[in-house]
This record gives sequence, structure tokens and C-alpha cells, in this order.
Amino acid sequence: MPSDPPKPSSSVFTTNPHKIRTSPFYKHVAQTTGPCNLVTTAGQIGIRPDGSVPSDPVEQIQQALTNLSRCLETAGADVRDIMKLTYYIVDFDHTNPRHRAPLLGFLGEHHPVTTLVPVPKLALPEIIFEIEATAAIPQQESERVDVVVVGAGLSGLQAAVDLQKAGLRVKVLEARDRVGGKTWSVPAQGSVCDVGAAWINDTNQSRMFALAQRYALDLIVQNTSGNIIVDDGVGKHKTHPYGELLADADDREDIEDIVRVRNIFEETCQQIDISRPVVSGTALRQDLDNITFEAWVRSLGCRDHALNALTIGARAMLGVEPRDMSALFFLDYCKAGGGYMLMRSDCKDGGQYLRITQGTQSFSRGLAAELAPGSLVLQSPVRCIEQRGGGVRVVSARGTYEASRVIVSVPTPLYREIEFSPPLPAMKMDMAASTRLGDYCKMIVFYKTPWWREQGFCGLTQSCHGPFAVTRDTSVDADGHYSLTCFIVGQPARDWMLLTPPDREKAVLDQIARIFGPFAKVDAKPVEIVEQIWQNEQWSQGCPCPVMGPGMLTKYEDVIRAPAGRVHFVGTETAFEWKGYMEV
Repeated sequence: MPSDPPKPSSSVFTTNPHKIRTSPFYKHVAQTTGPCNLVTTAGQIGIRPDGSVPSDPVEQIQQALTNLSRCLETAGADVRDIMKLTYYIVDFDHTNPRHRAPLLGFLGEHHPVTTLVPVPKLALPEIIFEIEATAAIPQQESERVDVVVVGAGLSGLQAAVDLQKAGLRVKVLEARDRVGGKTWSVPAQGSVCDVGAAWINDTNQSRMFALAQRYALDLIVQNTSGNIIVDDGVGKHKTHPYGELLADADDREDIEDIVRVRNIFEETCQQIDISRPVVSGTALRQDLDNITFEAWVRSLGCRDHALNALTIGARAMLGVEPRDMSALFFLDYCKAGGGYMLMRSDCKDGGQYLRITQGTQSFSRGLAAELAPGSLVLQSPVRCIEQRGGGVRVVSARGTYEASRVIVSVPTPLYREIEFSPPLPAMKMDMAASTRLGDYCKMIVFYKTPWWREQGFCGLTQSCHGPFAVTRDTSVDADGHYSLTCFIVGQPARDWMLLTPPDREKAVLDQIARIFGPFAKVDAKPVEIVEQIWQNEQWSQGCPCPVMGPGMLTKYEDVIRAPAGRVHFVGTETAFEWKGYMEV
């Protein structure tokens, strides 16, 4: 399996003078070696994004350090780049230094110069800790290449590999400290788990399957053996074999309505021309892009069960509510993956058919390994793209590059993080400001055994109530790793993200007990839990694909893929097929 590309080295050197009392917690002198970009932060306090302040002092200190880490990440720096820390502690007690453990955990092996300032109070009465940092980011020498690629996700890396094969000199600038974008495989239970994109198939996702073969990755067929459980949103839990809709006397009309509405949706979806969705869509219904998906479904005379079923689908696929996107946008999105039923399927040809034992980040690592040495720079967010004369100047956190062309491979809403000179066309910037990424979270719960399988369930559940909309069995049996991945998406995710970490965990475990409990004995003692909130990622800010509300596809259909002079744009939203998926 390809290894991770190396992270940039630090230019900060710390030391202690001779004949001076030293401390195991900090150094007395810090200096930089070589040219560097100096970064300073404002004082960071322990306030959460929603404005609340933890009452527990240690939790408040940890929140302040989290906020500082996010400031450094935004600048392209990390802990190793810190030269100086200054922190202020209200009513400091040297016999009970509550800040020490969180701070040492934050700094790890790095011991920068520090100054502790005891104070009687800070700006807000509830704040007991504030910290600010000065950091130095080493700068690479200016370099001229043919093409600069901004972003080392799958789209950007594939573009870079293709360009190098064509004989062009390429530089890839990635803001994160890793490659992969929304593919991210993290260690868990002696194996890895995918906190981002996780599935491919071997038929209509031929490029991803070819990459899996090229990198000798092991494939796992998604488990569909056994029953699924459905919470219908109106008070009933039902179980039936995967792929079947079984009706009884109490809900026959509801099931028939679900099938009727779903069939209309699928039939309409198949009539969309993915190369010209607006022309084909308005030919079916003039106002298809001017109404929300929810309004369109209601216009079909659906019952609550049918709307609930499609709400689960919209949340699971895009992290939004049916009211958040235009009907035409979602129809086109589904047609891009072969249709709603195919995209939702866990079977052969479906969107969730195959997983990767080594994790899907292996695709990005493999592509990165094919690049010429020195072509990739991590922790290098791009600040400015300036077109002048016959070329483009790209300024990043770690250097400046001259190129003939630039390929921007970041989510459309993140265009605002880059200064373009001259500015991007007004329609392009308007589109970037208007589209939104879904509220998308995963909680992966690991168990000693696959207890759901042992009791006749495949692990797939669906719920309109939340916090999670869907669970899937994401075990790697060969590694003795058994897990259920819970997708917390859409409005339930917005509510769930406001909870504290322990309450978020409890809410998910309680729902697992509620949904499986009537039919199976639930293992109440998971061995590990991994949480991923994509809204918290500075360089993603949501997942999986930018969403368009009513009227936007009509307005921006020809803007999405249009270049701006020598600057070109790629990404999952510019794809004609399998938008929101890994197929590149």
C-alpha cells in the first residue's frame, strides 16, 4: 500500500542557553532557519462555534487549544512551526496547573518559547484561559512550472498525473497535511476505517476499479445478507430482507405509495440529459428547477411515508433536506449515477457495492506516489492566484510559483478562501457564494463481534428521526474489525452537532439500541468509537458535493465548468457522471 507523502519540515529551531535554569515544558530561545512566512494569531479563548463556553476549566482550555490549532491550520502551519506561545490564566495556582496536561498534549514533542501571564480576569467573566501564538512557515524557492494544481484530492491528483504523463511540469499545492480531500482512512482496531468516501463498484465506476487493481487493493463486497430495519418516521419499526418491501394489512397503502412515488422519481430522473439538464428538465416540467425537491414530491400527491423515505435518501446522499435543493438539481444528480435506485443500492452496479480493506485514501496516496519527486507540497494553502501577461502567479503559504495554467480542485464554496486577480467573473463568484455543502457526519462504532449478523441482520438501517439516517456494516473481517457506520446527515446532523462530544456519542448509541432493540440483543459495550464531522474541516466545510437551491442550476449550468482565463476548475461537482462519488 502506498505510504503517506512526507509533511513539510519545520524551520523553527529551539534551544536553551548554557548556565540557565531549564524546564521540561518549554525552551528559552527559538529561531528560524532560512526564509520563512511569519504567522501571528489573536488570543484564542475556550469558546465554541455556537458561542457557548464550557464550564469545566480543563474543557475550556482544550477548546482554546482547538481554536488555536484551527488558526494555525488556516495559515498552513502546525504545532511544529510555533516559535512563541503567550498564555494568560485567571487566578493561576502553581500548585494546580490545570493547563499543563492539555498544553503538553497539544504540543507533543515540540517545546517552543512560552510566557505564562497570571491575570485577575480576562475580557469575559467566564473565560479563565487565553493563548496566542507566533509561528514561522518555511518558504520554498520560487519555481516556474507548466501547471499548478490547487488541491490534492482525487480530482486534483488525477489531473496532475495525467499532465505529467503528457510531459508537463506540475506543482500540486495541498492545504491539508495529507492527500485525499474527502477520502480519509484513519487507524482503528488494528485496521483502518473510512471517515469520508468509502464505496466504489467494479462496473460503472471503471476508473476507480482500475485504480484498485493498479494499486493491488483488496476489495470487500458490501454485506447485504440478512434483514434491514426501517424506522418509517411515523412510529413504526419494520424489518424485512434487503431489497424487498414487505407490506402487511396495516401499511399496504403506504408501501404501495412509496413504490408509486419512487417509480415516478426514477422514470423522471432517467429522462434527464446529464450534458444539458436544464433543457431536458424544463421540457418535462417548466418549473422543475424553480421548486424544491420536497415541493415536487408533494405535488405527486405522496403520503408521509413516501416523503420520509425520500428524505432519508436526500440526507444520506447529500447531507441536506429535500427543501434545501431544487428538484431538477437532485434529478440530475441522481441521473449522473445511473439513477436514484442504483445510487442507493448496496448490490452489484450500485453506489455502495465495494469497500477497500486498506481504505479509500489509498487511491490518493497511490496517485501521489506516481508524481515526480518534489511535485507535491502539503500544508500549503493558496492565498492568491494572479493572472498577468501570459502566465499565472500562485502565492501559497509555503512559496510562490509561476505557471502557464492553474487547475483549481477545491469545493466551489471554498473559492472564497482564495484571492483571484483579476477577480473571477461575477457569475462564478455568485455561484461560489450561493451553493452549499451538506451537513455530513459519521460515527463509526466498533464491536468485538458482528452481533447484528449473528442475529440475522445485514447492518443496514434507515431512520427519518435521527440522529443517524442510515447505518451500514463496515466490518473488515480479515482484520477482526467489526463496525457499524452511522451517517448523521441533514437537519438531524445540525441539531446533533450542537451537543457535547459525550452527548453526541450517547445519542447515537441510544438510537442503535432503539432501532435494533425490538428485534435483536444489542451489544451495549462498543470497543471503540470514531467520529468525523466534515463541517469542522477547514478545507472541506461539509460533504460530499455542493448543492444548488431553486433556480441555481438554470443560472449556473454553463458557469460550473467554465474556465476563467488561464484558471480551470475541476472537482466532483464538475463531473457529468457520479457527482459526489470518487469516480474521477
